[in-house]
Amino acid sequence: MIRKRFLGIEIILFIFAAATIGRLFYWQVLKHESFLAAAKSQTENTVYISAERGKILASDGFLLVSNQKAYLVYTVLPEFKKQKKQNQSYDELVKETVDKLTPVLLAEKLPNQEDNSEEVNQDSLRDEIKGNITNELNQPKLVWVPLARKVDEDTKQKIENLKIEGIGFQDDTKRFYPEGDLASNLLGFVAKDAAGNDKGYVGLEGYYDNTLKGKSGVLTQEVDSLGRPILIGSSEGSSVSNGATLVTTIDRTVQYTVENKLEEGVKKFGAKGGAALVMDPKTGGILASASYPPFNLTDPATSKPETYKNLGISEVYEPGSIFKSITASAGLDSKAIDTKTVCPCTGALNIAGYEVQTVNNEYYPNSNIADILQHSDNVGAAFVASRMGINKFLKYIQDFGFGNPTGVDLQGEEAGIIKERKNWGQIDLATAAFGQGISVTALQMVSSLSAIANDGALMKPYVVKEIEGQDKTTSFSPQKIRQVIQPSTSEVVKQLLLSAVENGEAKRIIPHGYRVAGKTGTAQVPIAGHYSTKTAASFIGFGPVEDPRFAMIIVLFEPSASIWASETSEPLFFEIAKELYPYWGIPVHQ
Repeated sequence: MIRKRFLGIEIILFIFAAATIGRLFYWQVLKHESFLAAAKSQTENTVYISAERGKILASDGFLLVSNQKAYLVYTVLPEFKKQKKQNQSYDELVKETVDKLTPVLLAEKLPNQEDNSEEVNQDSLRDEIKGNITNELNQPKLVWVPLARKVDEDTKQKIENLKIEGIGFQDDTKRFYPEGDLASNLLGFVAKDAAGNDKGYVGLEGYYDNTLKGKSGVLTQEVDSLGRPILIGSSEGSSVSNGATLVTTIDRTVQYTVENKLEEGVKKFGAKGGAALVMDPKTGGILASASYPPFNLTDPATSKPETYKNLGISEVYEPGSIFKSITASAGLDSKAIDTKTVCPCTGALNIAGYEVQTVNNEYYPNSNIADILQHSDNVGAAFVASRMGINKFLKYIQDFGFGNPTGVDLQGEEAGIIKERKNWGQIDLATAAFGQGISVTALQMVSSLSAIANDGALMKPYVVKEIEGQDKTTSFSPQKIRQVIQPSTSEVVKQLLLSAVENGEAKRIIPHGYRVAGKTGTAQVPIAGHYSTKTAASFIGFGPVEDPRFAMIIVLFEPSASIWASETSEPLFFEIAKELYPYWGIPVHQ
């Protein structure tokens, strides 16, 4: 009997031992990976270490964009909750904390605003900060939550002085602009993408984002139950590769001059906006690119999104009479006309039921190409194009680069609008000859004029001349795209455009001895299928004629003080030229 009892106990113990061993086998072998992962999630914390974003330099090596020390502000929620007072609800603690932090974080942003006209924006910014902090502090399943990103040293100190338990700081960097908002529309900006990572937008920051951002690292640390790193624990991670530095073709002095003068011009002439580009015609290097209005580089969120646009590369518009320089070049190079060819037109042209007129209904019979450019004669330009025919004319304007992006290394470039050949008729040929019915960008125009200045060779526009990486430096040489017109044609057109300036409407404003070749353009703005009274006023030119040092375009969109380019953009062009000539040491003819 006793033996049977012991046998029963042995069986029970055996079953219990087998069950225990089986359970241990299940936990330690079968479920090993899942439990290991769970253990790691409780004892380890993964921190992503940001790479330092690459710098952007002017052509002289001076910093345009750099980085400065910044901090991520975070809260360890279990520690934060400990400070809750007796009879105080968690919601009350959150509100109290939000009320303390919001003025500090708001104050960091407000000095960056250019004026006090953004008071409504300040209210929305305050509400946004409050909402973000409140949402983060109400995350019941999280231990660690971010409250603010990229705060400066002064703001960090102010938050520390608040002595809020559970708040900590993690080292970071943010973009720093030694020259303020200089070249904002050219440089672009850095902001968070949908995943919360730094990303470059528009301009150089957008185009070279992968080059600038480098490669972030990952650090895994042992942590305690509150998520704090254990100093004596182990840590492991991958290495960080900082972003490369961009050395640009931008001349700081030229950029500063052009931006200041453009702003003055836009305000003086009551324009909706403006664009200015200065290019080295021999290389295609962009020496300056200004767009007005600019935006706040330090805190782009405080500026209107439409100001991020670089009007020189992103605004597509009908060029008007500045396009006659292209028509004249094509007509002469194709041998459709020569300098002695005379336009027989004595008045308006009737083409396919449409009437082509001059702006003021004044006509100049027996005009040659020099007269046509000097008088900015629409009828004469249409005559030149008609001598070429649609196919030849279209081939030349495509060779000059119209209808396609230039390929400049800036994010946001538009291609312009040139209709397909099948949609061209004789009236389209006539109007395109004087810059209507086609759309271009300011960059395309200054690039095409640079080809005329550069013995007919079209160069690819570019901004970055060198990329300095950790392991190697890559340099970029000027790139010729194609020979558009013959050098002999180029020489003739240079003199024709010089004559157009020196004998044109605005000849009184030209500084003595400044031998600049160029052309004005006053183009009506099309709205809802018809032309309005608003204009885009442009002047494009290069100088000095004998050995072109620069090509420049000024475009004022919808000026209200005067619609005429000869009274707005042309004087502005020469205001800038008067600064550039002595800066570059260009001799002035006596």
